[in-house]
Amino acid sequence: MKNITLIILILFTSVSFAKVLDQAIVIIENDVITQAEYQSRLKFVIDQYRLAGNPLPNDLEAFRQQILDQMVNTRLQMHYAQKNGLEVKEWMIDKAMENMAQKSKVTLSEFREQMIQNGVNYNTYRNVIKQELATREVQRRIISERIKISKKEIEDFLKHKSHIFKENNQYKISNILIALPETPSINEKMNAKSKIKMIQDKFNNGERFSSLAKSYSDSGNSMSGGGLGWRKISEVPKIFLEGLETLEKGAISEIIETINGFYIFYLEDKKEVSNIEIEERKARHILIKKNALVTDDVAKNKLLEIKLRIINGELFSDLARAYSDDTMSAADGGDLAWAARGTFVPEFDDKIDVLPLNKVSEPFSSQFGWHIIEVLGKRKQNNTELVKKNLARKYLTSSRSNEVLDSWIIELRGKNYVKYITENSNKSRNSILNKKNYIKKQKQWDPFSE
Repeated sequence: MKNITLIILILFTSVSFAKVLDQAIVIIENDVITQAEYQSRLKFVIDQYRLAGNPLPNDLEAFRQQILDQMVNTRLQMHYAQKNGLEVKEWMIDKAMENMAQKSKVTLSEFREQMIQNGVNYNTYRNVIKQELATREVQRRIISERIKISKKEIEDFLKHKSHIFKENNQYKISNILIALPETPSINEKMNAKSKIKMIQDKFNNGERFSSLAKSYSDSGNSMSGGGLGWRKISEVPKIFLEGLETLEKGAISEIIETINGFYIFYLEDKKEVSNIEIEERKARHILIKKNALVTDDVAKNKLLEIKLRIINGELFSDLARAYSDDTMSAADGGDLAWAARGTFVPEFDDKIDVLPLNKVSEPFSSQFGWHIIEVLGKRKQNNTELVKKNLARKYLTSSRSNEVLDSWIIELRGKNYVKYITENSNKSRNSILNKKNYIKKQKQWDPFSE
């Protein structure tokens, strides 16, 4: 903590604290970034470095400028979100916080206490999440508007790069290592190689790989028979990748020489994903939107009345046509057709998961308003081709998104008045506007990353 405090003192200016707090350091149209906001963000980023055990960059001045530039980019995107009706609601922030707590295998209250104990300001953290949610939604919109993937591009991708679909294949493998010292002699290398060849011969003559691993392997997993368990292709040690896909089940690899020693591995089993089945659900709903006159309580009570009418014998479809604010589905009696999980917002999917067939849910809220739903059916569908096309579209979109977003942010900065109230304000702004690779150099900390 002492070192962090010292760093902060070095980073911050020597201007009196009271004056610094109100000082505008960047003007963005009719908005400003104050020194107090900057200091808060800077401290937050430093805390993240500290908690991750990472050292700060050597060039502290460039580090300070990078943080400030990131704040400007974020503020511009927040303005864009506001102008275009992209609102981040409190429940969305709550949901993001809950997800992060779950990843840490703690409750939300425990997660909050951990942050406080580590010196991280909880409200600052929530604000960062809000900004990230807003900018992500903005970026999704820009990507969808500016990147159009043609049918031919998808077909060409599937024809020439079908290997990406092997990522879901799984392999059950074991290994044997005959280790070498750090600087082996020629004789030590020859003896080690002779030993691994002898093990190969024993396996080919019918001895079990697991028994050989227990008897001879220098690997840490030798007593478990050298087993590495089931692994996706991305989880397989890189030294084993070559030749893995052509290796027959029950066979062993060629000898693999590394600086650590000599390896062989055994392919016990493999699961090749050739067909992709997806569970689809058919549901219908009634939506009541909120407005100046329709509060949460009003919407909820209206849906409770509608549910009671359904229980008493009125048709769900008739009531959906009469009362649902979802005009597209209302015409079909609230029918949402067959859809896979992920098609709807998480609150909707969660209800569908637990709701028995032909039962009407209790009213629940989402970003769109209040709903009641009824699940009409569930089925397994072979969606192999559809999944492949969607995955191809995802890969192609992802490969272009960075360049598109970089250009758009530079374009955004050029369209809006941005002035740095610093000694090097003109220099900063000109370098930002003239260097297209500027954004790529910024690795913004992402609270949602794995």
